[in-house]
Amino acid sequence: MPRASIQTARPALRRLPTRQSRVVQAVLQQLLPMVFVGQRLQLRNSKAAERLAEEFLAQQNGERNLLIAFRHPSPRDPLVLADLFWSCVPRMARRLGNPLPRAVSLRFLYDRGIPLWAGPVIGWLLQRSGGIAIHRGRLDRPALNQARQALTLGRQALVVAPEGATNNLSGEMAPLEPGVAQLAFWAAEDMAKNKDQRTLHVIPIGIRYSWRRPNWTVLDARLEALEQHLGVQAIVLEDRRERLLRIGAALVTALEQLERLKANPEQPLAVRIENYRRHGLEKAESHFGLRASGTLQERCRRIEQAAWDRIYRENLEQLPPLERSLVDWEAREADLQLTRMRLVEHFTSVSGQYITDQPEFDRFAEMVQLVEEAIGWIEDRPWSGSPCFGPQRVELSVGEAIPVDQRRDDYRRDRRRAVQMLTSELDAELERLMRSAGNDFRHRGTDPIQ
Repeated sequence: MPRASIQTARPALRRLPTRQSRVVQAVLQQLLPMVFVGQRLQLRNSKAAERLAEEFLAQQNGERNLLIAFRHPSPRDPLVLADLFWSCVPRMARRLGNPLPRAVSLRFLYDRGIPLWAGPVIGWLLQRSGGIAIHRGRLDRPALNQARQALTLGRQALVVAPEGATNNLSGEMAPLEPGVAQLAFWAAEDMAKNKDQRTLHVIPIGIRYSWRRPNWTVLDARLEALEQHLGVQAIVLEDRRERLLRIGAALVTALEQLERLKANPEQPLAVRIENYRRHGLEKAESHFGLRASGTLQERCRRIEQAAWDRIYRENLEQLPPLERSLVDWEAREADLQLTRMRLVEHFTSVSGQYITDQPEFDRFAEMVQLVEEAIGWIEDRPWSGSPCFGPQRVELSVGEAIPVDQRRDDYRRDRRRAVQMLTSELDAELERLMRSAGNDFRHRGTDPIQ
């Protein structure tokens, strides 16, 4: 996500209503293959399309409602999924001799902040593709009610990312938020009240990106560029893992200096990262007067919402000059705290063992990109990211459907426990899909560069 520095307060954020357009969907459907060619991204989704063709046929025949929960490692995931749902699934259904009665129609939740950094055109497209904009940092009842109603009625499948945001790592998952399970139970209860006999399935979808051929020469060049940028002294014949760890240590040292933390180079890097996370969040929470409670993701969302409340305001044009100047000042300070939170969030899924566990090219490349993006955020300008690592491929996989209507009695007995259990089962299935895809990539070998 690019950073956009805020210098003045801005008008309050308005709700973006869903305005689904079949024409826009048809145009995007034709454009997506060209986008993937331009990105040199190869899609592998035939098995996923086959499984989903069965689920969508049942949904369109009025047999079940669908809640699709997908892994979210990259900002490109919505494009990859749109191509899967709109093009690959109907094509596979025809190939299997069971064509879908109508075009696939979706509802999906997306962060209200996306159009702020991606631009109004992206916001316009999201609205017309079936998107439901949601404020993640507060209880957004209108958005949740719209998603709940869509899932209950079942005319469209509801698509949600239970991690809540991208983590830029194909091989490590962020903790799941309980909102997906809660939505599923709300809809199951509504269906029962309406005497709706359809089943409700949660469908896990795994997404894993990989470079089609490891290019260690390019990786070495980008490590060298980072070393020079951070003033890290290169050591002859040092292995790549140690080089990346010293680059990471240099970046964390810079962040510790920013936060005026006492650096202890003897501590493991993972401990230093965790100390930085904790301090950065506490500092932002203190600025906004927030309580430090909940998961790291929940705390980040609250900080984001508090910053937005100070940046995007009602009735700005009615303020007298002095008060408007103070509001602008407060907006600039809120933006600084938001940037601090984004840097903390950037390292949410970094365990410190990501390279050590599996020292393979994909993990090295992802970590290099994380460091480059963090530097870009600090310096308020994008990192060039060259030379390019090369063309990528993405593998989509579908896990075992999780029936929700069978769990209604559990939910009525103990709602909190039922939500936790469903979230845990979904987490385990997404984790299995992620590990399975990683093993497939390692066993399959590499493709020639194209």
